[in-house]
Amino acid sequence: MHVGDVVGLDGNYKGLLIQYCQERGLSYPQFSETQHGTSDAPSWKVTVQYGDRVHETAEPIPGAKKGAHQLAAKQILETIHENRERLLAGEIDAQVGKDTETVEIPTLEEPIEVALPLVTSALTVANERLSTAQPSRYRSVSDAEYSRKLAQLTMRIVRDLVKAADEANIEFPHI
Repeated sequence: MHVGDVVGLDGNYKGLLIQYCQERGLSYPQFSETQHGTSDAPSWKVTVQYGDRVHETAEPIPGAKKGAHQLAAKQILETIHENRERLLAGEIDAQVGKDTETVEIPTLEEPIEVALPLVTSALTVANERLSTAQPSRYRSVSDAEYSRKLAQLTMRIVRDLVKAADEANIEFPHI
């Protein structure tokens, strides 16, 4: 199951979150709630623990407890999807065991020159990463947005390769 495949669809979000956790070897999501409001018009503040993470709804959710659980699970799946998209687009870095955080892509003072095959290879890798994350039939972004993400990720890959080559004292031939 790809999170991007289910975000935006109405359904059993709690079951999808359980499946997501099982596929990744994470602990089974534990839902707890605190009732707000009256017993004839309850609302629920939901806390979900899954893996090493905890999610709490920002506001109490009116209605049945079961519906509040579904909405909390949907919020988690949407956040996972958004973070995955941002990671694949090079907008955030993954840190093992920690939440991801936003990082700025350094701008280069001077232009760099690289061989066209390097850019072509980076473009292929970037396209594969983005396509794998969200196949076109499930793509929730416009072609223009996809192109922007593709360009950003391609340039990030090229910059990372050039930086690693500089650190290893490797020069790329300019073809």
